[in-house]
Amino acid sequence: MKLKIAQVIGLNTDQKAAQVASVVREDTTFLAVLELISDDAFTKGRVTLSEIEDFYFESEGGIGEKLIATFKEFKEKFSEEKDFSLGLAAISGKVLYLIGKGQIEVNLKRKDKLSSLLSIGTSSQSAAKQENSLTVKQQACLISGFLEDNDKLLISTKSFIVFLGDELEKSLNLPIENFKEEIESKIGASELDNQGLAALAVAITEEDADISSLSSQKKEEEVALMEQNINEDFAKKISLPIRAIISRVFHLSKRLRKYFPKSGRGRLILAIVLLLIIVSGIGYKYKLSRDRENQAQFNQLLQQAKDDFNSAKGIASLNPTDAKNKLDTAKDKVNKALVIKPKDQEAQNFKNQIEQDSDEILQQLSVSDFPVFLDMDLVKKNFLATQMSLSGGELLLMDPGVKTLVVIDLAKKSNQILAGKEKLGEASSASINGELAFIYSQDKGILRVDTKNSKLNVVAEKDSEWGDIKDIYGFAGNVYLLDSGKNMIWKYLPTAEEYSGKREYLSKGTTVDLSGSLKMQIESSIYVLKNGGEMLRFTKGDKDNFSYSELPSGVKDPKSFFVSSDTENLYLLDSGNSRLLILTKTGSFKGQITGNKFGSATDLVVDEENKKVYLLEGSKMFQVDLK
Repeated sequence: MKLKIAQVIGLNTDQKAAQVASVVREDTTFLAVLELISDDAFTKGRVTLSEIEDFYFESEGGIGEKLIATFKEFKEKFSEEKDFSLGLAAISGKVLYLIGKGQIEVNLKRKDKLSSLLSIGTSSQSAAKQENSLTVKQQACLISGFLEDNDKLLISTKSFIVFLGDELEKSLNLPIENFKEEIESKIGASELDNQGLAALAVAITEEDADISSLSSQKKEEEVALMEQNINEDFAKKISLPIRAIISRVFHLSKRLRKYFPKSGRGRLILAIVLLLIIVSGIGYKYKLSRDRENQAQFNQLLQQAKDDFNSAKGIASLNPTDAKNKLDTAKDKVNKALVIKPKDQEAQNFKNQIEQDSDEILQQLSVSDFPVFLDMDLVKKNFLATQMSLSGGELLLMDPGVKTLVVIDLAKKSNQILAGKEKLGEASSASINGELAFIYSQDKGILRVDTKNSKLNVVAEKDSEWGDIKDIYGFAGNVYLLDSGKNMIWKYLPTAEEYSGKREYLSKGTTVDLSGSLKMQIESSIYVLKNGGEMLRFTKGDKDNFSYSELPSGVKDPKSFFVSSDTENLYLLDSGNSRLLILTKTGSFKGQITGNKFGSATDLVVDEENKKVYLLEGSKMFQVDLK
């Protein structure tokens, strides 16, 4: 029986994600569908699926026992997560095992009949199974039964079934090779909210035997068996049990006694020769056995090293800590294999491959070349900016010394001076949002400049209730001020003609110490970087989760960071360690790039779409590729 598998995944977000996994190992096909609603759901889901695969194949017992153990393990792991659905399946030979929880459905297409095998919370399973002749046995939460040639199996989220609606059966009639393309085109063309869509389609077909390859394989097996028999027979002939050999020698000696040497010395020599033959036979057999054991151990270690290496590559961007552990295990096992066979070329080549790919897997790269992207002296003599702001491919810079505001088109490298000191007054920080630049000026208040026509408007006059304003940020038309003196983030909303008065962004029950704040960034949540590297995160006015985790070493004297609604990651300029840290939006380590400019730059922006990092140092902007 041969299996063909198609995977379909709809749109995912950081809050809701549906994902699938299919792995073939040890003559078993393992399938999983997971739907999760939580913070950082997409990343958490991918890591979980990888852990589920490893747990299943590393568990002991029968297939059903392993499936139940895997399900229980991860059900307990997500005990605090109310909104998750998990469906697991294993196929070995013609036997199918199923277990699930939540909004997971399993449908079987057999001949012209479509039936539901698993639909959590329904009572129609038993009749459907009998109608489709699956011969199902159900014990505890586990369902098992036999598959037949030409069956089609669909394991999916309930949202996927609802999305297909009346076209479910028609979709299962598609060739498995076209299933993914057809369904994904439907998802792409739909104007509905398509979150939570994920499915695994499995086609069961007859095994096509390749006669020529089987014949060739059979010949190779016969030759190998013949060589093995010759070696074993030879060893047996030489290394017969000592008692049998001595017995034969004894009886033979009676017949050949007349030919034996008469002298004692001659007889001693003959006895020594016979003893050497016996010992040689025993030694040869022992060596043959040890060689087989060593070869088997070598093969096992090398295969395990390859499996761990591939696992490390697969989860490198999802779980760097586990990826590092897998990589270390792969190195250890290939070294042990080389102890057994030091000159084996395959093992040596694989060890070299591990060394070459280690930095990429660990997401720990080093850069020495930082080409100059733009010299601001060419824009205005002695222009010295300390901060940058990026939106829609346009970069905003302000020189707080000469009070000059400049916008740069990254694609064209063109620049335009928007305003000078006369308009900006004692400006100290600026931010761009779409076509609008927002500036905080100590004497003029909050200003807005249209980047297309340089028209300036006042958003809010200087306010006596402001404390120590550290940063300004424009997001979704709103304006936010970071006030470390009053431990507050002020918010201004656009109205029909102007802007509202200031409002407190932080909710009434939220108390926070904003002293020592350096920079503020917004991507639906608001992030604030403080001296020493502490990062604060707020969502809808409440303090939200952010904590550094799995870092190779601690953060030291960071100068800036960058995150936006256009980025998947958060980027921290860890100046004291001369590195750029790549983190999830909740602080988990994903990778790092080291280089001297990361230590001297004062600010950065990141263009993930074009894979570029831009660094600001004095009058120059440098760029480096984001890998």
